[in-house]
Formats: sequence, C-alpha cells, structure tokens
Amino acid sequence: MSQTLDDLTNEEFDHLIDQYIEQSAQWDGTLPLDTMLETWAEIERRKQPLMVRVRLVGDRISLEAPPECPLTVRGPRTLVLEDGRELTLEFEGALLQTA
Repeated sequence: MSQTLDDLTNEEFDHLIDQYIEQSAQWDGTLPLDTMLETWAEIERRKQPLMVRVRLVGDRISLEAPPECPLTVRGPRTLVLEDGRELTLEFEGALLQTA
C-alpha cells in the first residue's frame, strides 16, 4: 500500500521536500530531444481538425473516421474520444427526411 502526504510524519515530509530541492537544484532545465519532439508532435497533432464522414444509406446513418483520427466510431450515432469520453450525435427527423 502506498503512502499519501497525509500519512507522512513531519520529519518524513521534510525529508521528501529536502530531496526534491536537492534534485531540482541539479537539473539544468534541459529536456531530452526525444521527449521534446514527442511533446511537440502531440501538441501539433491536437491542432489538426478531426474528420468524420456522415453518410445516409437508405434510412440508416453511417459514421466513418479515417484510421489516423483519434476518434473511434461506436455505432451509428456515437464517437469515442481518445480519453474515453463519448460524443453522441442527435439527428432531427426532419433533417433525415430531407436528405
């Protein structure tokens, strides 16, 4: 079982703070190149628009997302985002009838 800050004695907490200060003093602020490039690529990727194609096939709705898209299609009205949140689309009947 791991400890939380609430479980530490004052002496243990002070020791942890001292260790952190010592380690921080030794860090020169540089990041490894691969870490910096991965972070930059992730930031740039998140700026890209998300593409979802909605098709009406007969009276059925079909959603399609490209393979590189961070969305997963789950059924005819639900998209799942990378973090697990679901985006559910509601279509009004009149919209579907005019298509």
